Amino acid sequence: METTITPLVNVIIDLSTRDWCKLPYPGHPKGCPNYGKRLTCPPEAPLFEEVGIPPYILVGVKFDLEEWVNYMKKKHPNWSDRQARCCLYWQGKVRKRLREECEKIINKGVVVYYIPEAMGVDVFRTCTEVGIKLERNPQKFVWKIAIIGRRG
Repeated sequence: METTITPLVNVIIDLSTRDWCKLPYPGHPKGCPNYGKRLTCPPEAPLFEEVGIPPYILVGVKFDLEEWVNYMKKKHPNWSDRQARCCLYWQGKVRKRLREECEKIINKGVVVYYIPEAMGVDVFRTCTEVGIKLERNPQKFVWKIAIIGRRG
């Protein structure tokens, strides 16, 4: 897994990103089951512009999904592509790595926002500003992104 740590000058806010959580996906016709149930998820999650104070640091962990899928298909030849991509098998270790990377650089007075899109951050456009191209419906690489800022 590759890690990117970069100063972030411009955090792009678009409150419609909070609605992404309500988009249907296989097995979840009403979107994410955490919507409205966790304090870190919309609509309970605070708005980034109300709590985040610069300077900001973007921390990203890049996971090779394509390599993972190939590995899982060799390990489980009867699995479908969807089974091999299932985030239940890989997402935990990517989140752990993101937490570890953030913990290396945080200090007193800062806070890590692990789900910035739930707070209204357009993660796609914000990442583009620092040269990270995220794939929509990723096939090759998945990025987990966090933003570190001062406490508001």
